[in-house]
Amino acid sequence: MPRPSRAALDAEIVDAATALFATRGYLGTSVREIADRVGYSKTGLLHRYPSKEALLVAVLRGPLTEFAALRATWAALPAGPERASVAAGDLVGLALRHRGALALLSHAGLPVLPDALAVLIGGADIGRHRAETLAALADPADIEATVRAELAVTGLVHTVAARQETPADDLRGPLLRAFRDAAGLTAVRDGGAP
Repeated sequence: MPRPSRAALDAEIVDAATALFATRGYLGTSVREIADRVGYSKTGLLHRYPSKEALLVAVLRGPLTEFAALRATWAALPAGPERASVAAGDLVGLALRHRGALALLSHAGLPVLPDALAVLIGGADIGRHRAETLAALADPADIEATVRAELAVTGLVHTVAARQETPADDLRGPLLRAFRDAAGLTAVRDGGAP
């Protein structure tokens, strides 16, 4: 039987850490439990990931890298309903692809999260990332539209985190409709058409 590649082993470890962090919380999960889940010794796992915080960074790297790429895509689009529609669909898709990481961010105790996020996003620019996301959905000068966008994003994160067992295909349509309603994008539908 051929040995799995380094990338395959790392993916298995990250998947196990994501699942355990999402269900037991960051503080409630030990490195030993993650190692046991993938059939590694604790020492072997720590050779690949030197700390639990390094595992957290690995868990969040994929979703946050994808999120940064989406924000760049939205920034290239002209402001308006089409950009908001694209951003809404992208955010729902991202949330469904990374439910475990969202569960971790949503309701797990993460005392090291600010440091881990700073490593992943290149500094303490969390406010800028938040502002870019909201600007893709609403005119920053319109306080009501911005509040709606904030509620939509927060509701999306918490809903997806709470519905880990619901199949993504069953959630996609209702989530997108609810997200658009909460964000005040009810007149905008798939592909930007009213």
